[in-house]
Amino acid sequence: MNIKKVVKLMFTNNGVDKGIYICTFILCIFGVVMIGDASVGMVVKYGKNYPIMNMLKQCLFLAVGAFLMATIAHKFNSKKMLTKNSLKVLYFGTLLAMIACRMWSINGAHGWIKLGPITIQPAEFMKIVIILLLAYFLGELPEHFASKYSSPENKKYMNNLFLKYCVLIPLCAVAGAFLVCAFVQNDLGSALILLAISVIVFVCVPYKKYSRLKRIVLTLMVLGVLVIILVGGAGLMAHQLQRFFSWMDPLSNIYTDTWQIVNGFVAYSNGGLFGLGFGNSIMKYGYIPESQNDFISAIIVEEFGLFGFAILMIPYLYIIFKIFKYGMENENTADRLILIGISSYFFFHLVVNVGGVSGLIPMTGVPLIFISAGGSSTLAGLMSLGIAQSIIKKYNRNHLKKKVEDEL
Repeated sequence: MNIKKVVKLMFTNNGVDKGIYICTFILCIFGVVMIGDASVGMVVKYGKNYPIMNMLKQCLFLAVGAFLMATIAHKFNSKKMLTKNSLKVLYFGTLLAMIACRMWSINGAHGWIKLGPITIQPAEFMKIVIILLLAYFLGELPEHFASKYSSPENKKYMNNLFLKYCVLIPLCAVAGAFLVCAFVQNDLGSALILLAISVIVFVCVPYKKYSRLKRIVLTLMVLGVLVIILVGGAGLMAHQLQRFFSWMDPLSNIYTDTWQIVNGFVAYSNGGLFGLGFGNSIMKYGYIPESQNDFISAIIVEEFGLFGFAILMIPYLYIIFKIFKYGMENENTADRLILIGISSYFFFHLVVNVGGVSGLIPMTGVPLIFISAGGSSTLAGLMSLGIAQSIIKKYNRNHLKKKVEDEL
């Protein structure tokens, strides 16, 4: 028995992944600095204190988010907290908040609730709620039904319960959130990310019962996308279609619809491989309005170059792949789906933001989490990491327990 090794295992590992915390800290600090830097270009319009105010506001959200992340990482327990009643409150409460956003409009979109100087974007929190809801209905309930109604005489009853609670309810929940996001809030970017996260979680469900359903759902989704394209954007708002046409031909109207997109291209061109240097961006001076928001990646590339931006991607990719790895290794189905969903949440935000700014996909106004100015995306991101760390902690402690038992 190696006493020294046992003591080391027991007292030097609390279970959380410290690498995820370190990468998050790096991204948050860099984000605050870049928000201040990108805001400098708007001091003529908003006053000389504008960069400082944006930085302080972001720091406030980071402080609140860090507290929530630490609390959730310590307290969250999927077994105890994922119940039908709690998920009903979370889902319908967030959905009503999304509908209430119709009372406010920012640049044609209705995705925010204004509370004085603070704006809240409920759709960011809905992405996390949907992950938890799917984990419960696709991961927790099937196991419960299988153990409770395993006898042959209860098979038909169990199949009916499975169809209702493990198929129809989660599909309706995702569809409801998607429709409100896309057509009530006019926020197609968040709606598509929400849908993409749901598909990834659904595909990763390990039960054989879902194998045929996976093919049916994916086929219907592909057909739906094709129908929308063939009909010419049926059901989409005019400005959403305009974004698609602007992506197809970004030089069509550079002084109105494609102004930001084209100037984003110019920022990428200015930056080249190694950038103009920190603080030396040209495009932040009115060429890309409010560049501290969704277009902040263009300013980063302009100042640090593609090489610098690639280095920034390292902590992002570490967070994404590490959480996904823990998810694939986790034996608890609900916890597994939560981790895969959170990993997908960060991945799709990264792809949609960078892809939109660089012109690879249509621009949809999705923030770069921890880097773009935005309280809701920052809070939702940190809260999701708190949930992930709580599951990772439980997973690592179980492995630690096995190691200690092996040493003893």
